[in-house]
Amino acid sequence: MKIFDNIILIPGGGNCYLIEREQECVLIDTGMSKKASKLIKTINRNFPYKPLEAIILTHSHQDHIGGTEELRKLYKPSIIAHEKETPYIEQTKKLPSFEGFGGFMLKILEGMLGSPSSKVDKKVVDNDVVYGLKIMHLPGHTPGTIALVDVENQILFCGDIINADKKGKKILPPKKAYAIDYEQALKSSIKMLEVTSPSVILPGHGSPILEPEKAIKMYLDEYR
Repeated sequence: MKIFDNIILIPGGGNCYLIEREQECVLIDTGMSKKASKLIKTINRNFPYKPLEAIILTHSHQDHIGGTEELRKLYKPSIIAHEKETPYIEQTKKLPSFEGFGGFMLKILEGMLGSPSSKVDKKVVDNDVVYGLKIMHLPGHTPGTIALVDVENQILFCGDIINADKKGKKILPPKKAYAIDYEQALKSSIKMLEVTSPSVILPGHGSPILEPEKAIKMYLDEYR
């Protein structure tokens, strides 16, 4: 699904975003492992003459990183993640456990799909800029969760820091069941919307919010 001429949304499980730059393309998140074939088809069909130079991972949950290794083997991209999330992607450390339905479901997913580790080639921190995307470190969902802001047009790629409804009209809070620290995750979502002025919000789950001003105001009024 083309959102703009240079941005393609690949839905399913978790949203992935393929971005065309002048000389290359960049992918934000890789979905579950079974989604890799869909990503490969999308890349080859839309940008056959531009290399996939980088994959930027917003966080280490399997519905966002599962296809990384298959894509790495095929395209040899640089894998980029926040320095505090790197140990969980590389599986040198385990994410802090949490109780309830979310923790149960993550264990089920890992058991069904496996949990392949991926080497992170470039570790980023808050305010770094990579491929025209500014990094925002916004922990809570996981320790090294990030959002990315396109510095040219202020498009916000927010991972799981917030969610959106199916119509792309309403911002939904982070899911408590899947957050390592829900209170921190909620504060991070508020901070992100306070300090940015996004032209468009592209979430990890839900539909793109193409006219976000009203949705942002409603969210901040309710949760701030």
